[in-house]
Amino acid sequence: MPIFDSRGHHIHYEDHGRGDAILLVHGFGAHARALWGDTGIIAHLERRWRVIAPDLRGHGRSARPDRREHYGMANLCGDLIGLMDHLGIARALLVGYSMGSRIALQLMLDYPERFRAVVLGGFGGNGAMSAPGQRERIAAALAADDPATIEDDLARRFRRGIEAAGGDLKALAACIGAEESIPDLAALPRIETPVLFLSGSRDRIVGDPAGMLPYFAHARVARIEGGDHVGAPAHPSFREAIAEFFANAPA
Repeated sequence: MPIFDSRGHHIHYEDHGRGDAILLVHGFGAHARALWGDTGIIAHLERRWRVIAPDLRGHGRSARPDRREHYGMANLCGDLIGLMDHLGIARALLVGYSMGSRIALQLMLDYPERFRAVVLGGFGGNGAMSAPGQRERIAAALAADDPATIEDDLARRFRRGIEAAGGDLKALAACIGAEESIPDLAALPRIETPVLFLSGSRDRIVGDPAGMLPYFAHARVARIEGGDHVGAPAHPSFREAIAEFFANAPA
């Protein structure tokens, strides 16, 4: 079980295949084996590439600190760049899903030289997660001593899903409570890294990514027909779209 020490926090990761590296960044409340392994994505990609799939801090088999100051973009991105350095990977292909795409976006902004092409899965605008205060309501729901006191429907569903998956409620409350809003992309230069937005056609959690296209010089949207936020990654066309996009990515 490979472990990387990131400034005192152990980060578990999976390492499969050979070739150019792909870094896979899972979403909130998930972990690498569930999102990337059980869906067949790792098995599909490792035929051609080296696939690195870490558990983010607070998730899976990685460290689970329960204070907000241990999360946020600087810490989460720092873990991933540190892992790449630890493995000797100067430049990689990058896939995020949901919160993992928010992290991937920040990596593109802060370390553009480290990533050749990026898939932003389950990531868009005007969905349920964009409602003001939604992340704070979810954080409060996860931290609540009595789940019967949770009034917000989406927050209640998050709590139930994380409990069913055996997640650490306090660690994940700290994680989502520290998550930062998307930067004002309109105030920044257009992002030059090639990007594929990939989401389910029935994803109501994050909404439609098409509105983000003007902020990217080389980006397009692909949709998994009938897929929702939870189920889209398991669809064969999801992993096939990733492989096709990366097979045609610039060197």
